[in-house]
Amino acid sequence: MSVRSIFTGRMGLSTAGAVARTSQIGSQGASAQLARLHSTAVRPSCAIQNQDLRPHVRASTLSQSRPAGLRAQSTSAGAKDEVKLDWDSFFKLRASRRRYSLSSSIISSLVSTSVGVQVLSSQDLESLGAQVMGLDPFVVLGMATAACGAIGWLVGPAVGNGVWGLVYRRYKPSVATKEKEFFDRIKRFRVDPSTNSIANPVPDYYGEKIGSVQGYRQWLKDQRAYNRKRRNFIA
Repeated sequence: MSVRSIFTGRMGLSTAGAVARTSQIGSQGASAQLARLHSTAVRPSCAIQNQDLRPHVRASTLSQSRPAGLRAQSTSAGAKDEVKLDWDSFFKLRASRRRYSLSSSIISSLVSTSVGVQVLSSQDLESLGAQVMGLDPFVVLGMATAACGAIGWLVGPAVGNGVWGLVYRRYKPSVATKEKEFFDRIKRFRVDPSTNSIANPVPDYYGEKIGSVQGYRQWLKDQRAYNRKRRNFIA
C-alpha cells in the first residue's frame, strides 16, 4: 500500500466520524428542542387551567360567604331597630291604639253621615226607596243615614290603626312581637268554653278586657275559678 492510499483512507474515516457526530448532535438538539416546545406548550395550558379554576373557586367562596354576612347584618340591624318593651308599656300602647281606633271611628262615622245626608237630600232617593219597599220616606231616609254612619264606623278602625302606626312607628315591631306572645299566653291558659252555662259563663275568652299586669293576673284567677266551678258542677 502506498502512503497516498493510507492517507485517503484515514481522511474518509475521519469524515464519516464527523458526519456521524454531527447527525448525533443534530438529533440530540432536535429532541431537546421538541422537549422544550412540549414543556412550553404544557405550561401555558396548566397556567390557563389554574387561572380558569381560581376565579371560580373565589367566586363560589364569596357567594357562599356574602349572604351569611348580609343576613347577620340585617339581623343585627333589626335587633337594634326593635325597642324592648315591658308588659306595662305594652298595655299602655295597646290602650292608646284602641283610643285611636275609637276616635277615628267616631270621626269617620260623623263624616260619612254628613256626606250621606247631603247626597240623599240632593238625589231624592227616599221616595224611590218608598216606592220599591213600600215604606215611609222618612223611614227610608233614616235607614240610609244609619247605613252611612255604620260604614264610617267600620272604616274608622283601619284609619285609626294606620295613624297610630305612623305616630308610634318606632314601637310597632316591638308591639307586634309582644302581642304575639300575649295571645299565645291567652290561648294557653284560657278555659274550655264547651261547658259554658248561665251560672258559670266564660270569663273574657279573648282577653280583650286585660289592660295591665294586674288585669292579667285577675284574668288568670277568673280562669281558675271557672275551672273549679266546672269540676264541682260535674262532680
